[in-house]
Amino acid sequence: MSNNAQVDAIEHLLIAVLNSSISNGVPKDYLLNTAKASLLGSEGPGGPEQKSAAVDYVNYIGSKLR
Repeated sequence: MSNNAQVDAIEHLLIAVLNSSISNGVPKDYLLNTAKASLLGSEGPGGPEQKSAAVDYVNYIGSKLR
């Protein structure tokens, strides 16, 4: 299995889990802001460029949610 296929599968799984959480009353903004805060904190990836790219990807995932 290629890395691209793995990333696609994980992305679709994540979207399904997040949509389920939203359907159960967890605010979409809360989920996205929590992820962004984690990425921008000390546990986030690498330097500012990597953190920024990761936050951009969270925003992309957010655009796919209900």
